[in-house]
Amino acid sequence: MRAERLLRLLLHLQTRGQTTVDQLSQAMDVSPRTIQRDLEVLSLAGVPVYSIRGRGGGWALLPGYRTRLTGLTPSEVMSVFVGATAHVLADLGLDASSEQAVSKLIAALPENTRREAEYARQRVLIDHAGWDDRRETPHWLDLCRQAVWEERRLAITYSEPPDPAPCTPDAGRGPFAVSPLGLVAKARTWYLVAARTDGRLRTYRLSRLTSAELTTDPFTRPRDFDLATYWAQSQREFHASRPSYPIVLKVRDHAVRRFRPIEPMVPAGDGWWILHADLENPHEARAAVLAQAGAAQVLAPPELIALIHEAAIQLANQHCQR
Repeated sequence: MRAERLLRLLLHLQTRGQTTVDQLSQAMDVSPRTIQRDLEVLSLAGVPVYSIRGRGGGWALLPGYRTRLTGLTPSEVMSVFVGATAHVLADLGLDASSEQAVSKLIAALPENTRREAEYARQRVLIDHAGWDDRRETPHWLDLCRQAVWEERRLAITYSEPPDPAPCTPDAGRGPFAVSPLGLVAKARTWYLVAARTDGRLRTYRLSRLTSAELTTDPFTRPRDFDLATYWAQSQREFHASRPSYPIVLKVRDHAVRRFRPIEPMVPAGDGWWILHADLENPHEARAAVLAQAGAAQVLAPPELIALIHEAAIQLANQHCQR
């Protein structure tokens, strides 16, 4: 366990650069005293780690030091090579570079670990797109990526979202300046995380940008900003603010995948299941149930049962033979 933590600590310093003990403590989920002991162990093992005293100090590795990949376990190697997301790399224009990087990484691995990596690549492929995939064309992706890489402000305009989304109250405004901090690909949709001029962080869906212009104004990236932490928090806030309409259904086994159960399902016999789901409103729930053409029955709430009954009568009247 400690060996794994030491490797994580080393890779963290290698990728993040100068870091305080408190930051390392939070990242490793251990006490600051444990981090101090681990840093001493790395130093005694010959790793060129050193402390920087004074205000704004911390711990860092000597410039140019890079650890080898021989410390990776077979399962860690398999997770790296199986987890690549091809369409994201293609959007960024990095698909060819990714394939070259994979080849170099495999060549750098020990023989036994190399076999594990090749085994995983040839037997598992993760495709994050659904069968009814409606991929958005990331029209402004290249420009936003340049702004993020070069730390230059963007002047953007943003359109009103047609449906609820984890986006911003800036829709409908004229051109306004933002400091782009990162890009996030969620499924097939790209988002830009940026700071407004008042310092507040916002998330912008690229497909809703109506214009974007790269300015010559540089900005200073906040040292304490972490893209993964921000995105996880914004997702929690979005789900917490999302309208909730809980329903109880009796569903055929082949239609279960059309819903997202929020509790363990209960078998009801003859290929039926009782499941609890949470949708946004009665109208969305009615449409979802009617789309199953009899493979889903509403058990609760009574309001939704009445809506389904009314809609069924209307459908019957519209399609009756004259």
